[in-house]
Amino acid sequence: MLLPLTLLAWAQSQSEWASRAYAYMEQDSLAQAEECFKHAVEAAPTSKQNVMLLANLGTVQRSRGKVHEAIDSYTKALGYSPLNVSVLMSRATAYMSLGNDDKAYIDLCNVIDKQTDHAEALYYRAFIYTNRREYAAARTDYKRLLALQPDHENGLLGLALLDQREGRLQAAELQLTALVERHPGNATYLQARANVLIERQLYELALIDLEGAIALQPTDAYLYVARAELYLKMKRRTAAKADLNKAVTLGLPRLSLNELYKQCE
Repeated sequence: MLLPLTLLAWAQSQSEWASRAYAYMEQDSLAQAEECFKHAVEAAPTSKQNVMLLANLGTVQRSRGKVHEAIDSYTKALGYSPLNVSVLMSRATAYMSLGNDDKAYIDLCNVIDKQTDHAEALYYRAFIYTNRREYAAARTDYKRLLALQPDHENGLLGLALLDQREGRLQAAELQLTALVERHPGNATYLQARANVLIERQLYELALIDLEGAIALQPTDAYLYVARAELYLKMKRRTAAKADLNKAVTLGLPRLSLNELYKQCE
């Protein structure tokens, strides 16, 4: 069993602190691992190993919900190795988790400049472009990604949703149908296709997809809300209200559904 950190003050070398940090990580003792990584960096401030140690420190901090501190650790790691692809990706996704897409975008561009075939960076940058409504740039990145990995599920879904945003509803439906056929047990793809079918006013077909999604995930309250909204479009108010009631029993606050309940009257 590992000793408390207070009993390990004698450990002076970076390698000793690092070994203890990794041991604590394996035990899922993240608070202790975080402190050991900090001590390891402090023990040898100019060591080249600090890139890896600070990257791992950031990962531990992020696992503990300390995202801002994780970003600081990644930034310090990049001070030793400014174009380290792995660290740039870690910081980019941390920024995205905070909704800071602008800073994430810079890191992702640096990754792609250094490694043009980095699939994950292309996917996330396409996602950011889509959120910015820079659809042509998003489409370029999705196509580059799918040229590298034709079966990349998130890339295929992202491209389908991009088609939907641009009003290419038939193209979106075709791509989502391909995903549904490949992964018939995936409720997300069924719901995504239902949304496209709703935009095309193909309500009966959309209902089939939502029913299929609910059969796969019967405790997902939001699926019942989605079906209630569809029922309202179909003038089936009683069925819509029943689905809203089901969503409430599954944990959604009734107050958040008030506007939909009013439409059921």
